Amino acid sequence: MLVFGSPKQLQLLFDSSTIFLDETFRTTPPFFDQAFTIHALKFDCAFPCVFALLPDRKKLIYQQLFQKLNAIAVSMGRTWKPEQIMSDFETSLIPAVSAEFHESAHKGCYFHFNQCMYRRIQLLGLATAYSQDESVRSCCRKLMALPLLPIQEVETSFYNLGATADPAVKKQLRDLFLYFDDYWINNIPIEMWNVHDYQHRTNNICEGIYIPSFTTLDENIYI
Repeated sequence: MLVFGSPKQLQLLFDSSTIFLDETFRTTPPFFDQAFTIHALKFDCAFPCVFALLPDRKKLIYQQLFQKLNAIAVSMGRTWKPEQIMSDFETSLIPAVSAEFHESAHKGCYFHFNQCMYRRIQLLGLATAYSQDESVRSCCRKLMALPLLPIQEVETSFYNLGATADPAVKKQLRDLFLYFDDYWINNIPIEMWNVHDYQHRTNNICEGIYIPSFTTLDENIYI
């Protein structure tokens, strides 16, 4: 593990009430699995404060990183207890954040939520139907919009959507509904992916640092 951050960057990080965790697995040097960055929110802008090269994406590695930074905070006479943390839904990162920041509100990025949903749509062989069938696409987008509802309405709205969907659409999307129920309703806490009335709904504010590296790697899917 290699961790980089100047004293001023660390001071900004430890003093920030909102932080963003971001990672990429595609632009890392040899012998490392990922580049992990931590950004602090100030003046409504996300400032990169810590750059870490991690050997894997296991819970223990994330915890070791957070513990190292917490020790540095103590040595600087500060307490690192952000009120809000936003990240993607990396399966090992979620329990690591919960273990090391149990007093912080951990929110999942809405963009990454929809990315997870669309990847599942593709995995289930529904990409063509999503693209060409308005009824299927509308139902999928209603699922994708559930994080925007008041949290007390999310679960009821999900089950109502399944109950009132067109029978043909419901049959076609059966496995998608089962996935949503199993993973997003019963596995990931709704509080984590619900972004209703939340100012920062995505961590896209901090992902620009990777854009120059990606321009030659990926086709622009938005064109």
